[in-house]
Amino acid sequence: MSPNPSHDRRELERTLTGLGIEPASHRVLMLLPLVYVAWADGHMEHVEVERIRRFARERLHFTADTAKVLDRWLRTAPTREYVERGLQELLGVALDEEMLEVDVSELPDLLLHAESIARATAETLDDPNAVTPEEEQALLEVARLLAIDGGATWKKLLDGLRTVRPPPPG
Repeated sequence: MSPNPSHDRRELERTLTGLGIEPASHRVLMLLPLVYVAWADGHMEHVEVERIRRFARERLHFTADTAKVLDRWLRTAPTREYVERGLQELLGVALDEEMLEVDVSELPDLLLHAESIARATAETLDDPNAVTPEEEQALLEVARLLAIDGGATWKKLLDGLRTVRPPPPG
C-alpha cells in the first residue's frame, strides 16, 4: 500500500497529462500493448485496427477522450519511450491497492490479446506463424514492462515442437 495516495494520484495525473491522456480515461493505457505490437512491424493492418477497436469497446469504458487517444495511436505509432512510460504507469496503477480501476490480474490477459493482434493478418485471422520477429520482440518488451512472466508466444512454442518432432514424411 502506498504511503501517500494523494501524491500518487497527482503523479499519475501529471504523467497521464504528459502522455496526452485525460486522467479519467487512464484505462486507455490497457490498449497500449495491443497498439505497440500492431505497429511493431512498421504498419497497422485493417484487421489489427478492427481487433483493437473491438477490444476497446468490450473491455473499456469507451469515452470520447478514450476514442481520441486511440485514434491518435492508430494513426501514428507511439514512440518506444512513450510506450515504456505508459506501460510503467499502467503497471503502477495495477499494483496500487488504492486505485481499483485496473487489476494486476488483467495484465497477462493484455499480453494474450496483444499476441492475438500479432497473429492476425489480412490473409488469416489467427496464424501463430504470422508473428514477425519485430512483433515477437514487442511482445517480450510488453511482458517485461508489465512484469508478466512467460512471454513465450504460440509461434515460439510451435517452433520448439517442430525441432523436437520431425515433420511427417511426405
